Amino acid sequence: MENTQIIEVLRQGVRDEMNAAFQYMGIAGLHGDGELKQAFLSYAADELHHAEKLLTELRQRQGKAEEFTLQVGEWEDLFAFLIEYMAHEESAIFYYDTLAALTDQKELQKLCREIGDEERLHLQQMENLYQKLKHEGYHG
Repeated sequence: MENTQIIEVLRQGVRDEMNAAFQYMGIAGLHGDGELKQAFLSYAADELHHAEKLLTELRQRQGKAEEFTLQVGEWEDLFAFLIEYMAHEESAIFYYDTLAALTDQKELQKLCREIGDEERLHLQQMENLYQKLKHEGYHG
């Protein structure tokens, strides 16, 4: 994979991570009681940290992040949001696994494995949260 291709893939990763953080902050504000709010704010902080790591990698490759529009999702239905974002987490896992497989650069592979593992943890946490809220009869 050429450096220009890697730069574009990293830019997309930054956009995705920033959008995920924005979505988590939005859902925290609308549906947050103490525990829910903290869970979503924690996810947002993790996604911002991922974006920061990707930006660092982008800068090391002489790339720059480009402007992008944050996507505003539908936050009214917490369960629909969780399902949508579990799919986003699965997509992120695929993204990082694929990028790691397509490059022979050890540092980039390491970064992808690190962030991919964190995304796997998010997915598991979200699945657990979804099941807990369903079990408790959460109505938001």
